[in-house]
Amino acid sequence: MSLELQALKAGYGPERGLARDVIPHIDITVEAGELLVVAGPNGSGKTTLLKTAAGLLRPLSGRVMVSGKDLHSLGIRERSGLTAFLFQLRDSPWPFTVRETIAQGCYARQGWLGSQTREDKQAVEGALEKAHLLDLAERPITELSGGELQRVYIARCIAQGAAFLLLDEPENNLDPKYAFMVMNLCAALVKEGRGAMISLHNLRLASRFAHRVALLGPQGNLIALGPPHEVLTEETLGRAYDLSSDLVRELIL
Repeated sequence: MSLELQALKAGYGPERGLARDVIPHIDITVEAGELLVVAGPNGSGKTTLLKTAAGLLRPLSGRVMVSGKDLHSLGIRERSGLTAFLFQLRDSPWPFTVRETIAQGCYARQGWLGSQTREDKQAVEGALEKAHLLDLAERPITELSGGELQRVYIARCIAQGAAFLLLDEPENNLDPKYAFMVMNLCAALVKEGRGAMISLHNLRLASRFAHRVALLGPQGNLIALGPPHEVLTEETLGRAYDLSSDLVRELIL
């Protein structure tokens, strides 16, 4: 199974009052069992790219294909089994329990008036276990730390059962320990056969966990795509971030 971005142009059309291209052209394939990191400076289009790959934004041109199916030709239930998107971490004002929050990942296949099936309950329990959250299952998410809450949201994606995870800066605002734990969880899910496309600012984590890195430039152009040791170099990072080699070594690497 693969997630393919074919001749993709991504951005916002005139109906949203923005009418601008963010990603002018990109071709990327993510395979099941692969963790692809999307890196680049602020404003390079990482979030827009992930939203388009997840089916939340329609491509301006080109296609998003999952195992030969155009993602935007599918209904929401079928799409939910293929892609799951995680926004950048935000605190929730609603005191749902951890278990209730994770169960929200099953909503798409239940419908508005659907009830939780035995399979849904098993999916929630499995997600709690994989994310090491069983001891927090009945705690309100408003009482969790940032790292715990991020694991809850990833567990919600697990319960959704999607083949591909699209995660937008899951390490954002986390201390090094929790950032490592979150990425370690993502790596474990990929080893089970899921594919993952994850935007990161922390290039040390990218180097540690990514199979490949897609490095975007400030105009949304793809500067390099390949294994971390080939992409995360002084030369390519200098082009992406418009920095000298000395500053790349000092500020990024």
